[in-house]
Amino acid sequence: MNVDILLGKTVDHLVPVEGTKYFVHKQMLHDFLKLQKEAELAGFDLQIISAFRDYDRQLAIWNAKARGERELLDDQERPLNYATLSPTEIVFSILRWSAIPGCSRHHWGSDIDVYDAKTQRPEMVKLISSECEQNGPAAALHDWLDAHMLQGSSFGFFRPYRTDRGGVSPERWHLSYYPLSRRFLEAYTFSIFKNNIENGHIHFKEVVLDNLPEIYQRFLMNFDLP
Repeated sequence: MNVDILLGKTVDHLVPVEGTKYFVHKQMLHDFLKLQKEAELAGFDLQIISAFRDYDRQLAIWNAKARGERELLDDQERPLNYATLSPTEIVFSILRWSAIPGCSRHHWGSDIDVYDAKTQRPEMVKLISSECEQNGPAAALHDWLDAHMLQGSSFGFFRPYRTDRGGVSPERWHLSYYPLSRRFLEAYTFSIFKNNIENGHIHFKEVVLDNLPEIYQRFLMNFDLP
């Protein structure tokens, strides 16, 4: 296993999704296009709003949140007051919504965030629960995806954050390609995780290092299976 793939430090495994600015793992594209076609036949326009994200992009997201330059949310998606939080509280509030650089499933090209382009313009997509539930603009698409997955017709895709397991907050919009992501998780040892943190330039590194085992188990290895 190429460790650079795990850490988001190479693009050698990627291919473009035609007609978009997004890249996915070359072994995933065919099955994604099949799922997209099935969705089209059902009346939806299944599109990607986020796919491969490299280490540097994830680092920029993490450090901006850690410095209070980007909004932090609580478990109910309400804004938090950065000034009242301790460094440890800041780190764990970030982890509910954003991965540590080098630890994001989006590094692998196997995971995507999706929306229904028939009901949402891409610039309006916020990737919040209200978009995907009840009367939200993407709710019907996700209800269809749920039914498709239950029928075993998802072409290998599943929701790793379907329920709240105390780690990453539920993300109904997040799909993962199991034939690949399973292999990447199996290869992502605690040693790789630890070395990535020690050699990185993340804000609040000391807090992360003080909580390494919990973060590894709770936010990287803790997810819903297909």
